Amino acid sequence: MIDARAALLYNGAMLPNDPYILLSAVNMKLRDSDLPLDELCSDEDTSADEVKGKLAKIGYFYDETRRTFAAMQ
Repeated sequence: MIDARAALLYNGAMLPNDPYILLSAVNMKLRDSDLPLDELCSDEDTSADEVKGKLAKIGYFYDETRRTFAAMQ
């Protein structure tokens, strides 16, 4: 069984370069761990600002209330 706090890895590799796969992977980890983004990234030595920046480029923002990335309107 995979620990919900496991590294932000995608099939054993670093964060996906494709922003849409990154979106899916990060939202899945946020849902499964029920951690806020900053804590999830901190636990895994990943920059929350970097993740937010990559996903902002494709029109997504981090909704702190829902703890998920959602489309900008």
